[in-house]
Amino acid sequence: MPGINTLGTPNTQDYVVGRGKILFALNNSITGLPTDDGFRDLGNAPEFTVTETTEELKHANSRDCLKFTDKRFVISQEIGIGFKLDETRNFQNLALFLSGTTSSFDNAHDTIITEFTLINDVKKGNWYEIRNSTGERVYNLDATGVVYTFEKSGAPDVALVENVDYEIDEQMGLIRFLPAGIVLTDGDPIDFAMTTAATTPKDLDQVNALETSEIKGTLLFIQDNAGDCGQKVEWRFHQANLSPDGDLPMIGDEVSVMSFKGVAEINTGTGILDASRVLTVRTYDM
Repeated sequence: MPGINTLGTPNTQDYVVGRGKILFALNNSITGLPTDDGFRDLGNAPEFTVTETTEELKHANSRDCLKFTDKRFVISQEIGIGFKLDETRNFQNLALFLSGTTSSFDNAHDTIITEFTLINDVKKGNWYEIRNSTGERVYNLDATGVVYTFEKSGAPDVALVENVDYEIDEQMGLIRFLPAGIVLTDGDPIDFAMTTAATTPKDLDQVNALETSEIKGTLLFIQDNAGDCGQKVEWRFHQANLSPDGDLPMIGDEVSVMSFKGVAEINTGTGILDASRVLTVRTYDM
């Protein structure tokens, strides 16, 4: 039966074809236990590995013609963690990979923008970011209710026409002035205005990279064995110190994955009551 073998005989139920899920929580700085925010499911993980590393020093006896080891000293021990995540568009996962934080970006499309000069010296054929008069990016111009205009600034101003003078990516707030357009010439100033704001404003999720130097918390790996479905094992890393590992594929023909590595540190919090403050593995006595 899974767990401690009390029969002294082999058991095919102890074979493991690994499956499982990863949960992660930030720790309370005093107790070492997860904060009130609780654990977050990191999503599908195609790989999870545990590595135990021992640093040793061997002493050799030199009294005879052939040396032989007469003492082995264990200098240090370390438990390493490695895993991969499939859900790379999850901005909380992305924040972990980029050592960053998540926040919300206040989309400037929810207020009327009085006409101002967006570009002082246009270069036809190039793309430009659409911003408001204070420099904030404007996205989601295809939102319900939004009405905007682009004009060649002059006396008088000349309205520009989409797909004749410019093309626009409304969702991402980018505009390109077409080389074939006859109204504009290089060097012209471009005015932008949003006369009607979005009816149902939507802000953007964002990740601010390199905002944190360490990612520490309790990591739970709930292992489910495909060879014995239903018999779960909990691997509790009391304080996992995680960091990104390797590349994040941005273009390719396969599902992108993000890789992490880490070390199981000793958790010295007052709330840790387990015999091991590094890693505890539990299963039911079946």
